[in-house]
Amino acid sequence: MIQRRTLFRLKIIAALLIIAIAVVAVGHWVVHTAEVQRSGSLRLKHLQHEVQVYFDAWGVPHIDARTDLDAYRALGYLHAQDRLFQMDLLRRVGGGRLSELFGQESYATDKFFRTLGISRHARQYAQYLRENADKPHVQLILAYQDGINQYIDQGRIPVEYRLLLTRPDHFSPEDIAHVMGYMAYSFAEAFRTDALIDHVRGTLGERHAQELLPGLPDTSPSRSARILPGQTDTPLAPLLDQLAQVQSYLPVGQFHGSNAWAVSGQLSASGKPLLANDPHIGFAVPAVWYEAHIRTPEHEVYGHFLAGLPFPLLGHTPHHAWGLTMLMNDEIDFYREQVNPDNPMQVRVGNRWQDLEVHEEVIKVRNKEDRLIRLRSSRHGPIINDDLVLASQAEGATPTPPVSLFWTFLTPGSDSTEAFYRYSRATSIAEFEAAAALHWSPGLNVIYADVDDNIAMWATGRLKRWPLSNNSFTLLDGANRQHDFLGYQPFASNPRLVNPPSGYLYNANSPYPGNNPRRALPGYYAPAERAERLEALLAGGEKFDFSRFKAMQLDSHRAHALAMIKDALPLLDNGLFAEKQRTLADAARQLLTDWDGNFQAGSAAALIYQRWEDNLMEALFADELGEHYSHFRDTFMARKSLASLYWKPASPWWDNRQQPSMDGRQASIEQAWVRTLESLSDALGNDPQKWTWDQLASLQHKHPLADKLPLGGRLNSERVAINGTTGSLNNMVFNLGGAQYDVIAGPSTRRLIDLAEPAASLGISPMGQSGNPLDRHYADQAQLFAQGNYRAQLFDWLGIQALPDRLVLKPRRRK
Repeated sequence: MIQRRTLFRLKIIAALLIIAIAVVAVGHWVVHTAEVQRSGSLRLKHLQHEVQVYFDAWGVPHIDARTDLDAYRALGYLHAQDRLFQMDLLRRVGGGRLSELFGQESYATDKFFRTLGISRHARQYAQYLRENADKPHVQLILAYQDGINQYIDQGRIPVEYRLLLTRPDHFSPEDIAHVMGYMAYSFAEAFRTDALIDHVRGTLGERHAQELLPGLPDTSPSRSARILPGQTDTPLAPLLDQLAQVQSYLPVGQFHGSNAWAVSGQLSASGKPLLANDPHIGFAVPAVWYEAHIRTPEHEVYGHFLAGLPFPLLGHTPHHAWGLTMLMNDEIDFYREQVNPDNPMQVRVGNRWQDLEVHEEVIKVRNKEDRLIRLRSSRHGPIINDDLVLASQAEGATPTPPVSLFWTFLTPGSDSTEAFYRYSRATSIAEFEAAAALHWSPGLNVIYADVDDNIAMWATGRLKRWPLSNNSFTLLDGANRQHDFLGYQPFASNPRLVNPPSGYLYNANSPYPGNNPRRALPGYYAPAERAERLEALLAGGEKFDFSRFKAMQLDSHRAHALAMIKDALPLLDNGLFAEKQRTLADAARQLLTDWDGNFQAGSAAALIYQRWEDNLMEALFADELGEHYSHFRDTFMARKSLASLYWKPASPWWDNRQQPSMDGRQASIEQAWVRTLESLSDALGNDPQKWTWDQLASLQHKHPLADKLPLGGRLNSERVAINGTTGSLNNMVFNLGGAQYDVIAGPSTRRLIDLAEPAASLGISPMGQSGNPLDRHYADQAQLFAQGNYRAQLFDWLGIQALPDRLVLKPRRRK
């Protein structure tokens, strides 16, 4: 007879087996019902003809259709079956609707994006689409969204919705503007930079502020807003905390920069132009870009598509190829408004008072009551610190002045989709330039090459007239009519390079080269080191081919870092250390002496330098910035300022306010060196040869649900070591302040196009085509990407039509 204890154990085992079988069964059901269909046939409403879709070995759809409308309806369906959750998140961020999925934790993020005015602009944009429904690009937008919505109605629901116990709702014309709005916000460095400069001006003074702006074109007079008695000098400072909070809850990546360059046939081995592009965007799961190849009698394009947008932002055709980088122009101004003391709903305009507009919006919060929020705006745009303003009024405290936002993206009539639509349909450089002229916001550099041996680069987007209407880093006076926005300059005045005599052109979020005043556009440019490295490599005089372009995209060299450490070496004296630590210090110093400036996984000098640079930046800036140092250290401005001020020993930033005995550049360099060796020896032991870059620098692609669900971390990719760093051409971006260098952004794709043979183009994704964590194309390119490899982007229809995976989309018969 079975003993009672044994029987109890058997019951426990049986229960666990039942639970395990149930979990496996549920898992199998979830996986099966979320599978992507890549063969057979299915029916879609509103198709005019059958559409053939061939899937290559990487899951990229090659769409062969008889009309553009059919092709883009099919694209919407296919994009949704691979990336619906990603598409949904991106529109929800811009539209302020994350709380519907994630509840209270996303409410502050939603309210922030509603405050920016994107949702109001989206409603106006949707009306514009309805009024222009006969335009070809509008018809394709609506066809694409119809394809998405048909997938929502009849397709298999992605795993994420099952885990969240919810379903997606239909896409609408407003969602195009929501996606574009988030992209424009992500590109806008002014949100952080202007607030920081305003804080520095108000607390440290004008000299400290000017020292943070090296190389700023002297085209704009100082036009800071007048400070009224009793007002705080830094009304934008609270925005920094708000931005940090918003950033921590964003489930999608932000745009961080890009590299792009092209050479003409005179410099290429093939005799035709070559183009390279690697946009730098936050790493996430799935990867940012969705690749698709479309052929119709009207046009053909192999494109990289952003979730929710129907036209490729990057692409190539049989005739031409193009890529993008961030222009970094100033399309945002902040205005300090002067409130009527007798009526808080009015602000001064010249010598009169003007009513503020009030807008009401509802934010739906999961498992909570809906929240009604009231937003105000002035003639310049939305008031972005209204909560602080109203709180100070209610409490009778020192009044916080309202700060309103002027943003090019919010301008009535702003639309960039027609430009993207026309890029792939251009048949000449003149037609492509005409398409580029239609772009509004955000500011972009478009790099172009074609089979006729043309190379070109245009600054696209509406650029404010300057100097009087372009006020980078300056908080303006909302009451002063002289500070009013003066309109946009014509596209013909935008910076550009067309077939330069050098035979090459490039951009790394840098100003246009040369001394032409038309090219001296004020902006928030990235540090110069990537652009300088590209210039040096392109001016080498040898013929270029894909092997040289690959080496450039994977280049991990930082000339600025090498110059700084070579200068600092004489100051890194062993006398700074106790006797027992001097052997270690000697070894570390020798590694830096022998360093070549490359950030390779096995380099110990790279890690030692990076930790020293971090500590030097903290020694230089943290005492003056205090709690705002954490907002400052990861900006372009911080890296540019460090690179500039390092060579300026007389800068007031070298004064140490907390420890006057540590004043000066030399003391800061020495202090940073001591802290570097102490921290690395504590973390990695006492042998500097083992302090290699891959010990602390790594990349892991994180899923939006990783921190929101139990075991959500299993949706992340495997962590891998990296080559490259923040500031090298292989730009691996990480935040400072932590014990490790966890990469958060970098090349979102690497593309190489030879116009002698567009069908031989190469590319790579950091993850894969599919957003389904259990799909074979979820992360099938991750190892190739980490190893610096590429894959073919199929463009030859003889090979494509021989592919084994073919899906036929058929018109649904009317009942």
